[in-house]
Amino acid sequence: MNKKYLLSSVTAGIALLYANQGTAQCLTKQDCAALGYTETSCSNGGIKCPFGNTWSCTPPCGTAYKYTCSGTGYAGGSGSACGGKYTQCKCASGYEWKDGSCQKEVLNGAQGELYYCNGTVVGVKASGMDFYVAMEDLGKITWISANSQCQNYVFCEDARGILPTKNQLSSIYNEKSSINTLLTANAGTQLTGDYYWSSTDFNTDFYYTVNMSNGKLGDGYAFEYNPDYRYARPILTSW
Repeated sequence: MNKKYLLSSVTAGIALLYANQGTAQCLTKQDCAALGYTETSCSNGGIKCPFGNTWSCTPPCGTAYKYTCSGTGYAGGSGSACGGKYTQCKCASGYEWKDGSCQKEVLNGAQGELYYCNGTVVGVKASGMDFYVAMEDLGKITWISANSQCQNYVFCEDARGILPTKNQLSSIYNEKSSINTLLTANAGTQLTGDYYWSSTDFNTDFYYTVNMSNGKLGDGYAFEYNPDYRYARPILTSW
């Protein structure tokens, strides 16, 4: 055999071998199972094989992904989602994330015209006033009892009341319409049209009173054997 012909045949054979190996490699790359697409479907989503109908699935969600973050009080999920669920939720205004849900925010302390104790309004004030008025009268009582009960009146935890001064009572009268509106809206009792005790003394044994019907100043006898009876309502001056 001619050496030149033999060399040519060997070269052609080697070329064919390499061509077959290339084809085999291309076929391997189009094998879905070999490329990791081994699932028939994915409950949590995934990527479909471009060469077939199998899938490469997203890993299962951890147990921390359990909140759908929808409904009243919710403002969507916090962080990334898995399977449409989150590890925590964002809450709408007025709600807070607590014990795995968005719950109505429990307010405490001064919030504008309202004073809260564990979410309940316990005092109100008109705009510009520097003290809050209790929701209820203490009754028609003597000055000694009014002063004592007002100083022991608990608005919330350590927030205790006092008996208002003459000037503070006058401020309450001037803003009575606004205060009564707030009292009614928050399950309180409106101020009556009668006289209220103040902590301001008139002279020995007498204290100023203010009539909530017309703002008129009066007085009441506080001591000895025949004390006067007036209404009393605590106020809160510091918080």
